[in-house]
Amino acid sequence: MNTHRSLAILALIPCLAAMSSPLLRAEVHPVDHYRDLRYPPLQPVQLPSVQRVELPNGLVVFLAENRELPVIHVCVRIRVGSRWEPLEKAGLAEMVGGVMRTGGSASWSRDRLDKELDRLGAELQIGISAPEMGQADLVVAKEGIDEGLSILSDLLRHPVFPEDRIEQAKTSKRGEILRRNQAPGLVAWAEFERAIFGKDSPYAHQPELATVNSIRRDDLVGFHHEFIHPGNMILGVWGDFQTEEMRTRIEKAFGTWPRSDQPRPQVPPVDSSAAERAGIYLIDNANLPQSLVFVGHLGGTLNDPDCPALHVMNTILGGFRSGRLWTKARNEGWSYGSYGVASTWYAGWDRPGIFFAYGETKADNTLRLLKTLRQEIVRMTQEEVSEEELTGARDGMQRRFPFEFDSTGKLIGRVLTYEDCGYPRDHLQRYQEGIAKVTRADVLRVAKHHLRPDRVVIVVAGNEKRFEEPLSTLGPVTRIDITIPKP
Repeated sequence: MNTHRSLAILALIPCLAAMSSPLLRAEVHPVDHYRDLRYPPLQPVQLPSVQRVELPNGLVVFLAENRELPVIHVCVRIRVGSRWEPLEKAGLAEMVGGVMRTGGSASWSRDRLDKELDRLGAELQIGISAPEMGQADLVVAKEGIDEGLSILSDLLRHPVFPEDRIEQAKTSKRGEILRRNQAPGLVAWAEFERAIFGKDSPYAHQPELATVNSIRRDDLVGFHHEFIHPGNMILGVWGDFQTEEMRTRIEKAFGTWPRSDQPRPQVPPVDSSAAERAGIYLIDNANLPQSLVFVGHLGGTLNDPDCPALHVMNTILGGFRSGRLWTKARNEGWSYGSYGVASTWYAGWDRPGIFFAYGETKADNTLRLLKTLRQEIVRMTQEEVSEEELTGARDGMQRRFPFEFDSTGKLIGRVLTYEDCGYPRDHLQRYQEGIAKVTRADVLRVAKHHLRPDRVVIVVAGNEKRFEEPLSTLGPVTRIDITIPKP
């Protein structure tokens, strides 16, 4: 027993010594309230050492060594997406990305490809699921990197687009279209975007049965030829490798791909009238037990000098579980559902985004929620926020920065995006510094300049018969028909 007691005391000695150290004593500051807690200043974000290489054919490559695991990650960012597809062929871009993977190449049939990837212990995905970006991702053990790069290059360069895989993709897309009204939140958001950008906008159009049926193999081949070439791609590689050796491997796998005569695609403009659009839109759905409400207007871009202050402003207004909107909804007990109540200043990289406030509530609180969203937006433009709100928002945003860069993959993703959109490599550091400098006066200034509470688009999805009063009491209402058009 004495021996065990002696061992326990010995084990405590390092802890007791640490507790008695002057350094630790200096860091202990008992407080009476959590608001009195003080934190040391955060260190600026440091990007890893990344080497940029450009091949003669125009392919830009970023390499970052990371020896934590014997694995190599390859990400190909492609400047392609639905914003460049013909309106009458909506759904084409996504189909090209999917069938490039499922259809294989002349050298790699689908079955042979899957077996080889299994043998290598590798994963390979290709997709075009965003309006402005396509992506291919390869994860492979370091011993299989040469084979993995060869397969990736071949699929990107020589897809065969077999008819059976195209028809399979079309069938899948038709089913998705026919089921889309089963997700009322996604429908409401899509109609909100269409109300702001315009239903035929490159940033808001959507596939329909007729557009999917019109797609032919030649459309996929032509779209691939126009957009998927070395000058329109950026490649990022990180993992367990020597930089110069990896550069040689990349040149071997991609260097023989000829430079394309296709120009780099220009960003489709946002309709100039989008900034002036306003109105009330209703998706009347008797099957919804609660209502979804979106209120907002056209936003801006991430390279706007006001962006740091706008994000601080939005955090105070509608930061999820911390902003004014959530606090009011919680205190009054009328927030309902999984969406909660919040707001977002969504800024695009190379085109304007959207500012929106949104919420979900019981049907008989619909107009109450809507009026509150509008009132809080107006209030933000009329008076300075409190010092406590400002400090809380800035500190919270700063503390979240490390989670944006807790992996090399996230860091490389940022680097690829900066390269694609022409942002400086230190954009994030500048943004972080900008957040720290935002003042109460800045928040009021950007709110007055950028928020337009008198020119908002309002989309409500819910059972109008259960609203506490008609939506038309707020102004003229445009009813949205979400019936799936027949082909």
